[in-house]
Amino acid sequence: MSRKRADKTDIEEIERRAQSGEDVSEHFTGEFTAKQRVNVDFPLELLRAIDVECRVVGVARQAWIKMACDERLRQIRSGRVTKAS
Repeated sequence: MSRKRADKTDIEEIERRAQSGEDVSEHFTGEFTAKQRVNVDFPLELLRAIDVECRVVGVARQAWIKMACDERLRQIRSGRVTKAS
């Protein structure tokens, strides 16, 4: 049996056990993060500016975009907290 099929069987067994009410928390270590692939169209001028920043910081484009989004969301959230106080 291939490794992929063995993993699927294990997952199906965990699912069966969870649906029957068993505690399956030992199987969830927090090591993995759910991800979803997205496609985003950028104007070329913006993409070139991002690439310049990537070279300055020394990271790949995808990593820079994730960092920029995370940073901006943190700013937004902190602004909401400040306004609500």
